[in-house]
Amino acid sequence: MKTGAVHWKFLILLWLGVLLNGGCLTSRVSLPRLLPLHPPVAAEELVGRIACLQQVQAVRTAVQLQFVDYRDSTRGVGKAYPSASGALVLRRPQFIRLQVQASLLGSLADMASDGQQFTVAVFYPADRQAFIRGSNAKTYKLPAAEQKPAPDVSAFASLRPQHLSVPLLPPPIPPASPDISWSVFETRRDESLMTDARPEWVTRTYYLLYVAQRDLSGQWHPRFAYWFDRTQPGTPLTRLEVFEENGDLSTISDFGGYTTNGGTPKLLPEWVRILRPAEGYALRVMFQSPEINPPSLPEDVFTLTNDRNLKVVDLDAQP
Repeated sequence: MKTGAVHWKFLILLWLGVLLNGGCLTSRVSLPRLLPLHPPVAAEELVGRIACLQQVQAVRTAVQLQFVDYRDSTRGVGKAYPSASGALVLRRPQFIRLQVQASLLGSLADMASDGQQFTVAVFYPADRQAFIRGSNAKTYKLPAAEQKPAPDVSAFASLRPQHLSVPLLPPPIPPASPDISWSVFETRRDESLMTDARPEWVTRTYYLLYVAQRDLSGQWHPRFAYWFDRTQPGTPLTRLEVFEENGDLSTISDFGGYTTNGGTPKLLPEWVRILRPAEGYALRVMFQSPEINPPSLPEDVFTLTNDRNLKVVDLDAQP
């Protein structure tokens, strides 16, 4: 019996040794590379960073624009328009004027919002020109029969200037109240990163500053989600998600360059990429020598008139 017991003990130890060494039972697998973290940041400091951005009350700047039509994304395809230049004027809370032109095509679009009403003049292509107007507070949806992209409708017609003002000048955290709550937690996400002209999968760690609001029925809905990247110096703001009052996701904004290379915070990013899923477009805006809080702006800068006698499309008059 003693000899048998020793024999079984020897076999068990041998089996454990094989498992621990793993020479024949394990294999090498590829995993996303976990990016190292920068020092922790207190939740109150993250809130303070958003409050600090409110110092920017107005911006006047030249911009470089890249527009992508996502209306046919259900088939996995999109349409990227040539890069265009523009002139942008912003003033809180929702005043905006954006003029877009291309060197070869001339004026593409002109749009404005005075905080209450918006107008969009579409100049390109010539056979789809229109002067579109509507109300900031309303959401306009195409009838079900017109949901698919039509060849005779310009993609620029889906642009709404007031949808750009919030991503370009992020709003403050709403004041604390029984109907507003916010929290900060840490999350990780696998992302594709371009290194040496080829993609690499990495795992980034974020602080997510999540703001929720309670409606009249007592239900809580998300309103804002601010993403701070812990893998970059200074833990900068890199994403803002905006939700409608019913909790539907309306806008996804990605930011680049909200800090210097050394991690010092900046009041404006270098670029903003705005994705509007409902309207089916993405717009990348790159600031060029922006002027923050200019001393004066023309009184009519946020007013757009139909000087070219374009076909008027009044969204409020449509059935």
